[in-house]
Amino acid sequence: MKKLSLSPNQLQDCRKKIVHGIRDAVGLAKARGVVLGMSGGVDSSVTAKLAAEAVKDVYALMLPERGVNDPKDLKDAVRLAEQLGIRHTVIEINEALNAISEHFPWESFNTSYKKKAVANIRPRIRMIYNYLTANLDGRLVLGTSNKTELLLGYFTKYGDGGCDLEPIGGLYKTQVLQLAKYIGIPDCIACKTPTAGLWKGQTDESEIGMKYSEIDAILHSLVDCGLSIDETAKKTGLKKAMVESIADKMAGTQHKRCMPGIIEV
Repeated sequence: MKKLSLSPNQLQDCRKKIVHGIRDAVGLAKARGVVLGMSGGVDSSVTAKLAAEAVKDVYALMLPERGVNDPKDLKDAVRLAEQLGIRHTVIEINEALNAISEHFPWESFNTSYKKKAVANIRPRIRMIYNYLTANLDGRLVLGTSNKTELLLGYFTKYGDGGCDLEPIGGLYKTQVLQLAKYIGIPDCIACKTPTAGLWKGQTDESEIGMKYSEIDAILHSLVDCGLSIDETAKKTGLKKAMVESIADKMAGTQHKRCMPGIIEV
């Protein structure tokens, strides 16, 4: 898939491959079905809809943090789950997060990175709920990360990166948006400003420092087309420093895309 912008035929092909991939994984594992977290954002919404096309038994968890996540996102997630006929449960993670924060010995550590460290607790709590549900019901956990996030390492290791299958992990963010419109995800979801919900007011693009359209153009050139940094800057018309920044993020987060290293003895 060499083009970043997908044609209707390519979108239909993506849809079929993802649906069949989910169905095959469930069958191979002899699982009852799948469970995933639905945030009300486009990635989890696309994943949920394709999962519902793939298997009969889909369970969704909505795991908001009161005071951080927009209540509208929860309403959008619940509404879509109901439209898709997906069973779902809403669990606020505030108490679990507070219990960890209150009992951790912060005074024993340098707290310069406390904001980010605490932010990463949130997706790890959600992962625990996902796998608790999966273990109780014999399900596979579906991740909702896209190719852009995976290549950048823009996910929490053993948090939202903790799953059994990444159905949309082969599509860049801009391609997920194309697919969302193609399969009929409501505009109120598809057109939202992307956010990981790590803290109040957080958005993906402001944290990364670039628009997804720019990030994807760079990644596509570097990864899919095999261009150098200089060639990518020329092709995309973006500053070399921007390209170098993305290349550095990929290199620095390689460990997040691999199984833990084993030291041979």
